[in-house]
Order: sequence, then C-alpha cells, then structure tokens
Amino acid sequence: KLKHKDIVKATQAAKGAVSQWINGGNKPSADYVAALANVLKVNEKWLLEGELDDDVMPYADKIKKIPLLSLEQTVTWSDSIMNNNHWIETSSNTNKSCFAVQIKGDSMVTNGSGISLPEGAFLVIDPKYKVSSGLIVAAHLPNYDAIIIKKLMIDGPNIYLVSINPNYKPIQIDSLNCIIGVGIRIELDLV
Repeated sequence: KLKHKDIVKATQAAKGAVSQWINGGNKPSADYVAALANVLKVNEKWLLEGELDDDVMPYADKIKKIPLLSLEQTVTWSDSIMNNNHWIETSSNTNKSCFAVQIKGDSMVTNGSGISLPEGAFLVIDPKYKVSSGLIVAAHLPNYDAIIIKKLMIDGPNIYLVSINPNYKPIQIDSLNCIIGVGIRIELDLV
C-alpha cells in the first residue's frame, strides 16, 4: 500500500507539497510530474488531466516483470526461468521467453559514441527475436561455463562474436546454433 512517505521519497518533494497534492490544494509542478506518475503507476496525462486517450495504456500496464538470471544460469535458461526467484521490471515489449542478465566486465563498453553495455547494466534478452548481423546477442560457446554477450557480425561465410571494446579479439564461430537470444533493451540505474 502506497503511503505519504513513499511519495515524498519517490518524488523528493517536501512533505507539505505532497500533502497539498493529496488533498487537492495544489497540482504538482512539472519538476515532480514524471516521478509522481511513476510511483503511482499511471501516465503523466492521466495524472494531470484525469483522463486517458483511448489508445494509451496506463503506465502500470506497460511494466512487466522478467526473470533476472546470472550469466551461468543462462546456459540452461529454460530450466532457470522456471526456478528463478529474481526479477526485474521493464517497460520493454517482452514475451514469456524473455529474461535479463547483468553485464559483467568491460568488453561491451565503447570508448567513443555508439551503443555501450557498461558493467552493472541489465540486458533484456529475447530468445525468439530473429538473429541477424549487427545485433547484440547472448551466446553459449562450448567449454564455457556461462554465456557471453557480444555483437554478432556476419561477413560472407564467416561469423564472428565481436566485443564493442576494441581491446578484445573477435571470436569466430561455425554456426548460429550457439546463439540463445538477442539483446533487445538495456536497463541501467544511474544512481
């Protein structure tokens, strides 16, 4: 059950301001609308106007929980999902096969611009997404105790798993059979 103090904590607004919002004395200023909508699990339009467009789903309906697996658990991901106790929330368009892993190491961090998967970020993986060159993939290679996260590059008959960080060498693979899913979203807490 949501309490007054939960709203204060989530929005970082003064207790008096939150009391005014709750009692209808004042509307929240623009500085607080996004955080307030998030904690109430509604969208900003509903919060400000009390109505939704017919084609807009409430914010809470867009949030889904997916299993958070370790890189080691994902080797047997279908079994791990069934026995999993750790979950993350995502607004990504996911299916029941999706799961998340937490990035370890710096092999997928860029030194410049472009996509980067820093250590600690969560990568949502979709095992049903069509695999193609240029996508971030989760792969299980023979003799590895855990999956690896790499960018898939197909160059004619040659298939490579490539780190974004140029300090790591590409790994050549024989087929796409080792690919267990495609990374579809990054979730990252900044604080």
